[in-house]
Amino acid sequence: MSGIIYKFERNMLFGETIHIKKKEDRTWFKMHWHNYYEIIYFRDCAGYCVLNGERFDLSERCLFLLTPKDFHEIVTEDRKNAVSFIISFSEQIVDKKILNALTAGPFVLHGVQNPLEQQIEELYEVFRGKDAYRERYLMHLFNCILINILENGKFIATIPRDINPIVRESISLMLLDPAKDFTLDFFAQKFKITKTYFSRLFHESIGVSFKRYLTDLRMEYAKRLLEEDELPIIDVGYECGFNTPSQFVRAFKKTVGKTPSEYRIQKRNSK
Repeated sequence: MSGIIYKFERNMLFGETIHIKKKEDRTWFKMHWHNYYEIIYFRDCAGYCVLNGERFDLSERCLFLLTPKDFHEIVTEDRKNAVSFIISFSEQIVDKKILNALTAGPFVLHGVQNPLEQQIEELYEVFRGKDAYRERYLMHLFNCILINILENGKFIATIPRDINPIVRESISLMLLDPAKDFTLDFFAQKFKITKTYFSRLFHESIGVSFKRYLTDLRMEYAKRLLEEDELPIIDVGYECGFNTPSQFVRAFKKTVGKTPSEYRIQKRNSK
C-alpha cells in the first residue's frame, strides 16, 4: 500500500441523511474512508474491493455494507450491463433497534436476489422522486433493506495486514483534525517510542514519509474546501493547519502547481 488515504466528510451527503447514486460505468475509488455509512451493491460487475487491507474479488450481484472508518478501495472493470448502487447514509436514518448490529460491520452479501434487489432499485427511484411521503417511505424501505443485509450478510473480520496499528491510529488522528500541529515529537510521545522508529514505521507502512503524507493530506483537504465551500482562501489555509496565508499559498502551489485562487477558478469553470 502506498500514497494518501482520503477522507470524505458527512457533508458529502449534501445535507441529507441518505444519498443514493447509480453508476452504469466503471467505478474507481482510491483508498479512502469516511465518517458515514455506505452500502455498495454491484450488479454484473467484475473487479475487486480492498477493505481494511484485505482484497475481495467482486462476484455478480454482491453487496458491501461499510461502517465509518473502514479503509477501502474499489476498482471495477469496463463491462457491458454493469451497474452499481452507492447508498451513503448517517445514523439518523437508522432504526435505533438495529443500530448496534449495524456498527459491528463491515458485512458482505454474495448472490443478492429478490426482494433485496428490487428494494434497492425502488429505494433509488423513491430517492429521486418528489412524493409527499418521500421521507417517510425512504426511511421505512431503507431500514427493511438494512434488516435484510444484517440477517443474510456475512460479517467480515478483516485484519489490516499492511497498516501497522500505530500508523493506523496516527493517520486517523490526522484525518480527524488536519489543522492540528502534528509532529514526530507528538506521535513519539503519544506511542512512547522514538521519533526515528515512528518515522521508519510510518514510511514502511504507507510508502511515503510522515511529513510528505501530512502535507498531501492537508492539500487534498484544501482542494475539497476550495471546490465545495465558499470559505475565503485565508480561512481555508487556517482550516488546513497553515499559520499564515503566504505559507499556505506557497505550499499549495508547490504541491498542486497552481495557487489556491487559480485552482478554485479552474474548478468553477469546469463545472
